[in-house]
Amino acid sequence: MKYRQIDKITHLEPGKKLTAVRTLRGDEEYLKDHFPRFPVMPGVMMLEALHQAAVWLIRTGDDFQSPLVLLREVRSVKFGDFLAPDETLEITVESIKEDGNRTTVKATATKQSRVTVSARLVLERCESDDPQRLGTDEDVRRRSRKQFRELFGDVAASA
Repeated sequence: MKYRQIDKITHLEPGKKLTAVRTLRGDEEYLKDHFPRFPVMPGVMMLEALHQAAVWLIRTGDDFQSPLVLLREVRSVKFGDFLAPDETLEITVESIKEDGNRTTVKATATKQSRVTVSARLVLERCESDDPQRLGTDEDVRRRSRKQFRELFGDVAASA
């Protein structure tokens, strides 16, 4: 994942609620163009932070059984503030509705108690269409568990 948008998970109730933090570093590649004299995190990257948190919420909720978690819809997006280098987003995602393989998540990112971005995300759990003999889904499950442990440690994995 080239643009990992979560530094640390601070609280996890698998499948229910996840809180995380993301501190913007001044040396991040995209800040050179966005904007040279007023570097701020692009809104789409703030939205991606919400998305990544929601994916981990869903993956931990079913113990990584769904190999793919796809973003299907983004609703009611509101941007409220900029995020400059050395500032930290506090991200909260909470499952509010499940309908079959789809989960609706209420997602918010704040800095110093001010909302920077909020949205409703609709994500879908699914498997690949690859033949089972290829082992794609099991490989993705294994890699997801491993990545989660590497990124967030055993504490988050056992939460």
